[in-house]
Amino acid sequence: MKVSQQLYESAKEIWDSYYTHPFVAEMAQGTLAEDKFRYYMIQDYLYLLKYAKVFALGVAKSDDEELMRKFSQSVHTILNGEMSIHKSYMKRLGITSEEVKEAKMSLANDSYTAYMLQVAYEKDPLAILVAILSCAWSYQCIGAHNAKVPGALEHPFYGEWVQGYTSKAYVEETEDLIAWVDKLGKNISQEKLEDLKRIFVQCSRYEYEFWNMAYQKEM
Repeated sequence: MKVSQQLYESAKEIWDSYYTHPFVAEMAQGTLAEDKFRYYMIQDYLYLLKYAKVFALGVAKSDDEELMRKFSQSVHTILNGEMSIHKSYMKRLGITSEEVKEAKMSLANDSYTAYMLQVAYEKDPLAILVAILSCAWSYQCIGAHNAKVPGALEHPFYGEWVQGYTSKAYVEETEDLIAWVDKLGKNISQEKLEDLKRIFVQCSRYEYEFWNMAYQKEM
């Protein structure tokens, strides 16, 4: 079994809970309160700024030129691709750049991003990829799950979110991350694998708390 599949199995129960979380479920049904989504967009924008730094540390930690290029391209994709979805919504929601600059990260958001950055500072490129993967891959899975809900893709407001995380470009980017994890994880020791599982499960738990934070609008 590939490393990525073992990671997935280690967090499957947590991931399955995403689909029934009220934030995710109501977004798919088009019934999510706009103020909750507005709060989520601001927090997720702040999250992505830190997320990009985790990839940037991957560049600094890598010696392989191809891997350095992968991390570098991912920083570009986040800042100029994924964040464009957010900017589109922020315009529709009337969120100004000043409001974002003045916004404070929630406790859950701050804790999650601090954990990923700690992994990036202390561990190797493979561990960095694993810390990143729980977010990227779970969003692809949530997008695919929500796309199956009748009307979710066509919803006049939330459809853009589902379309973004089921797009060909996003899926290919995620699949490339998975391929890198499997490539670098080939023939690793059981001890190393267990460490990666701990990181993956921890980040997966943080993902659940992020959805919960957004739904409750917790600070």
